[in-house]
Amino acid sequence: MRGIVFDIDDTLYCRQDLLVKAAEDVLGVRIDDWREFIRIFYEKSDVNMAGLESGEVTTRETNGWRYEETFRIMGLPFKHGDGCIAADVYLELQSHMFLSENMKKALDAFASDPYTRLAILTAGESKHQWHKVDMLGLDKWFDRANIIVTGDTDFSKPDVRLCRMIEEQLGLKPDELWMIGDNYDKDITAALDAGWHSVWLNRRGLPEPERRADIEVFTDDELTDILISNRLR
Repeated sequence: MRGIVFDIDDTLYCRQDLLVKAAEDVLGVRIDDWREFIRIFYEKSDVNMAGLESGEVTTRETNGWRYEETFRIMGLPFKHGDGCIAADVYLELQSHMFLSENMKKALDAFASDPYTRLAILTAGESKHQWHKVDMLGLDKWFDRANIIVTGDTDFSKPDVRLCRMIEEQLGLKPDELWMIGDNYDKDITAALDAGWHSVWLNRRGLPEPERRADIEVFTDDELTDILISNRLR
């Protein structure tokens, strides 16, 4: 029996384009260096993740702050309040998010395999992350009991205790589990510490770390090719 555990954001679906488009729509400018925009935005995301998971701040508040910090660092023209407006636009864009056909194909194959268990381990505010589960229709492939949102726990990624919760829920040993995620520090570090296998979707082309994932890919197509060809063994 094998267990495959997915992150949601920028793994099951790509949100980077939506984040940049929301900023461009609000500021009325084109962001040419979108990779740098995303790098800064994600860097700021880590600053107040604990407050977001605990409910001390809302997703809108923290995304608004992240946007304005990114605008400031990149020297983009903005006024106070534009960050929260961008957060609202981003939320509206998220209402149109979807899984790629290849990702659906991969999940269909795994879900129909009696020897494979699927789970999700995602970081963020409980209500916001569960809304994504519903919007993406993930109930089709994932038992809700096998979905862990950090906002529902006392832990934050990459706390290995989250991995132990998954193991207990699925009834699997560490070496039977694969973590699929885009955030090396949060997803892959947790998997390595837990003794799991891992696939790192390195969307931003970050330098190769000393502790390597079992598999590293750079695009959605590369990821789904690995999943569809069932190379997680």
